[in-house]
Amino acid sequence: MPNQRIFRILLAIACFVFAGVKGWQIIQGEYEWMDIFFLIAFLGFGIMYVVLLNKNKPQE
Repeated sequence: MPNQRIFRILLAIACFVFAGVKGWQIIQGEYEWMDIFFLIAFLGFGIMYVVLLNKNKPQE
């Protein structure tokens, strides 16, 4: 893939949006254990993509 940076930015944003949706469901009280699992998974993947973006940032 020629430009992985933009792809990783979009994936990180999507992961944090889905984590926010799951977090909102948990706050509302309408959740199951799978929602908590998905919240943790989406947060983990989002943080992983942010770390990869910072690790591969071009040095100025």
